[in-house]
Amino acid sequence: MATRKAKGRADAASAPAAKAPTAKGAAARKRAAKRPDAPAALPDPTGDAPLETLSRDALSVFLYVALLPEETRALVKTMGLSVPGFRTEQLSDVERCDLLADELRAAPAARAQVLGALRKAFGRPPLVAHAIDAVGADDLLAVGESDHGLTLALWRVLADPDAAVRGRADPLLADLVKRWYGPVPEGEPAERGEERPAAPDLAPRVAELERELEDAKARADSQRRKAEEQKEKFQGWLKEARAREAQAVSEGARAREAAEAAQRARERAEAALAAAQASDAAAEAARAHKTARDAEVRATAAEGKLARAVERERELEAALRAAKVEAERTPAAAPAQAEGAEEPEEAPATWLLPVFTREFYDSLDGWDQRIQRAAVKQAYLLAQDHRHPSLRALPLEGLPGYYRVRVATDVRLLYRRGERQNAIEVLSLIDREDLDRYVRQAKTRA
Repeated sequence: MATRKAKGRADAASAPAAKAPTAKGAAARKRAAKRPDAPAALPDPTGDAPLETLSRDALSVFLYVALLPEETRALVKTMGLSVPGFRTEQLSDVERCDLLADELRAAPAARAQVLGALRKAFGRPPLVAHAIDAVGADDLLAVGESDHGLTLALWRVLADPDAAVRGRADPLLADLVKRWYGPVPEGEPAERGEERPAAPDLAPRVAELERELEDAKARADSQRRKAEEQKEKFQGWLKEARAREAQAVSEGARAREAAEAAQRARERAEAALAAAQASDAAAEAARAHKTARDAEVRATAAEGKLARAVERERELEAALRAAKVEAERTPAAAPAQAEGAEEPEEAPATWLLPVFTREFYDSLDGWDQRIQRAAVKQAYLLAQDHRHPSLRALPLEGLPGYYRVRVATDVRLLYRRGERQNAIEVLSLIDREDLDRYVRQAKTRA
């Protein structure tokens, strides 16, 4: 189908069908309108058409056939149309026609701009002054679709029984003669009905070949433009794909860095957990060792008490045996005196009952056995005579009722008077330098 899309604006403008209506044509339309058998309704002479009633594809292909790419591009820009995510100048001719079709179907009033572009290009639609029926419409469409539309149109006009109608073809034929055969040589008849040389037989064929060549060029140009548009679109897609690839690579690198950082943090946490577990185990072992030493000290003290009890028991047994021997030797007249010998020795007036506190046994931990034995010895000596000069018992400054006893050069034993008058509480075995700290802690506990 030879369309303006294929041949371009120059051929469309030079075609006789695109000429503006003449005064004779206007008069003929007036006469036709006055005929009594003329149809009641004629199309709008300006070519207004209800384009919105067409389907989307039908309207889009009509715009594609009727308008040039630069015309559809100008319409899209003028109407302010856009496609989300795409630039309108990069849309293909078909995509712009689809966009215009959607706008016309959604807003019928927008067809005025499209019809204005058609009037600017073609002037007016044909046969607007004549009513056509369905058969006439089919014939008109067949003529327009055919590659020989001009031939068919001339044939129809020349076959009309009205001479006036047939005469309408003379100006067009004269124009074709000038276009294809050149000007009429001087001396040769040029008027209608006079004899003239027959046209060369090759001229129609040459004209047809020229038209086919122009059609082929137009199709080639159209294909080239479409290929360029497709190339630009593919290049845009390629740029977007490369951008997405670069972004994916960057995100992958950041993800790997985050994973490595997470792995390092996990390793540090595991190391800290292991160190904490080891520290807890060491603390537990230290507590167990201290408990064992406390138990050992208490066991040693218990063993000492047991040894003293055994020794005391042996002394008592020896005394009992001696008393029995003495009783056997002594006459029976003196039983009262024997009974008096079994009474325990009277305690001195300065003797006090020693009370070893839990604090004392805890304070023995960490000292060697020599200091521990000296501390116990001084405690018993304190119970015998708290005024003994070797004790050097002095009041503890800052704590009324507390006293200190010298055990070694830098070691002191702390005690205080018990609730009972004849008892003392042995409190703690400490270094002389820790006396002030002990006083502060004792005041805090109080």
